[in-house]
Amino acid sequence: MPVVMQSVGQVASQHMVQIRPQVSGMLKQVLFKEGEFVSKGQRLFQIEPAPFEAALASAKAASDNARGNADRLETIAKKGYVTQQDYRNVRAMADQAQAAYEQARINLSYTDLRAPIAGRTGSVTVKSGNIVSPGDALQLITINEMRPILVQFNIPQQFLGRVRQYQAQRAIHVSVADDKGTSALDEGVLVFMDNAVNPNTGTIALKAQLPNAHEQLWPGQYVTVNLQITVEAKAVVVPQTSIRTGQNGNFVYVVEQGQAATRDVKVDRQMGNLAVRDLRVGGASRCF
Repeated sequence: MPVVMQSVGQVASQHMVQIRPQVSGMLKQVLFKEGEFVSKGQRLFQIEPAPFEAALASAKAASDNARGNADRLETIAKKGYVTQQDYRNVRAMADQAQAAYEQARINLSYTDLRAPIAGRTGSVTVKSGNIVSPGDALQLITINEMRPILVQFNIPQQFLGRVRQYQAQRAIHVSVADDKGTSALDEGVLVFMDNAVNPNTGTIALKAQLPNAHEQLWPGQYVTVNLQITVEAKAVVVPQTSIRTGQNGNFVYVVEQGQAATRDVKVDRQMGNLAVRDLRVGGASRCF
């Protein structure tokens, strides 16, 4: 029988990117449909490139001219017709012109906005035809990585030792169901344990990674998390319906020599319609 701890968790993207403009200009095109899945490197937006193309052409001409002047002056400087200081000044101007050209080339590349990760897009905040700028308060779009995805949840601090013990032996299995715990959604493994207990709640934060191949899990969604820390190989179980409660706690009816009798029992947990014996109680095996 699996030893399972249940908790309420929340789905979170393990990689979220906000797309913002890095240059100012008119948003010329939106090249995708909001809400759709986009691939890494896919074109998303285009800012009007014409002003940046003109700036690049101007910077290139200035760089070529400055570099030509520096090359000519280098030959003259070697013959002593100009001072070394004059030559260094001209060469510095050529280097500055080359740097300006490189910056203009980079600015032109910023007019083509692409997806840095694969994921699901959110709502587009700015439509084509509007002026965008790096100083805008809102991002153009947010991309959430969906495959794989994370589920964040907490467990009481008293279970920390058991979880660490079994995690050191093997990967701990995690299954996720809907918020009512009735419909299974996905399965994965525990990938993160916080390095400190929250002193306000007495719990520790954990994260599980799930493949989410069919995108049944969405960021922000509340789910039921089942953390299977181990499997009890020889568990003693009875139907849950056979467990009765009396003044001294739980008991079951047993048959002895053809007659019904009661026996006190200690239940560790319930798994579906089965009650599992508490192994920490000495002599409990005779009760079942």
